[in-house]
Amino acid sequence: MVNRRYRSGQTSLYSSEQVERVIQISGGTIQGEVDTDFIVYCPFHPNFNTPAAEVDKEKGTFFCFACRQVASLEEYYMKMTGSTLFQALRVIKSNATEVDFLAHLDKQLEVKQEYVSFGDEVIDRLHDQCLNSPRAQQYLKGRGIVDHDTYKLGYSEAQDMVTIPQYDPSGTICVGFVGRSVEGKEFKNTPKLPKSKILFNLHRVKQSSTAYVVESSFDAIRLHQQGISAVATLGANVSIKQCDLLLKYFNQVVVIGDNDEAGKMMSSKVLTKVGSRGIIVVLPDRFKDIGELTTEDIEKLHIRVKDPITLLGG
Repeated sequence: MVNRRYRSGQTSLYSSEQVERVIQISGGTIQGEVDTDFIVYCPFHPNFNTPAAEVDKEKGTFFCFACRQVASLEEYYMKMTGSTLFQALRVIKSNATEVDFLAHLDKQLEVKQEYVSFGDEVIDRLHDQCLNSPRAQQYLKGRGIVDHDTYKLGYSEAQDMVTIPQYDPSGTICVGFVGRSVEGKEFKNTPKLPKSKILFNLHRVKQSSTAYVVESSFDAIRLHQQGISAVATLGANVSIKQCDLLLKYFNQVVVIGDNDEAGKMMSSKVLTKVGSRGIIVVLPDRFKDIGELTTEDIEKLHIRVKDPITLLGG
């Protein structure tokens, strides 16, 4: 059991380089980053397939969205290495880098251009290629997507990818594209796509009281085509900013993660952030994600969504 008396990591200010080194020295591996956190595997429960935890880059606070374990940076190091508190403190201190508090404050106050805009010319060109490509049309039809114009779906013949424009929360700036290969299952995003700051389709549905949250743009489109106000997180890693957007615009948040460990972690994380406004919809084992549902299945899902845990067909 973790000793709850020690919580220095929750109030101390570290540098992200220091936290990163401590994680690596402890034997941990950083699997990714979202906003202010490093994504890691949880040492407090069997967690091997999909990383379930985060470590704050500045406070060092550890939190697992699966087992709900909270720990300081010292406690994380102690758990990973079997060290004493004294040893953990010594290692953390020895890897410290000087934190310039004035520079840190200036960084927080710095005004940056939040989004880089892609012009309408690129969107229109890719959209025209999609409308005139039998290959792209056949692929979208096979995915159950019939409305190409609303979402300005495009097609890159050179890369053989269907493209989906992504917009800022206001819907006025196209901030990049998500591409999905027609053959296989390859995904490609435009460089520096600010995934952690946006939700696909938000500007089209933010007047609704309820949002259905899924992982992929295509899944959101499948739901939205049938009159369901859906947004996509663009992956299983959900940021604080994305959860803030959900809380800002919606009174109820219905989370439908993919039917795998990563999807369950995504659902759990969103529910943790939105609290009583959220419910989780669990898909039956026979479905991997929303994309495998028929139109009738989606209608059933919409009707039964008031249940805290929804199972289609049991």
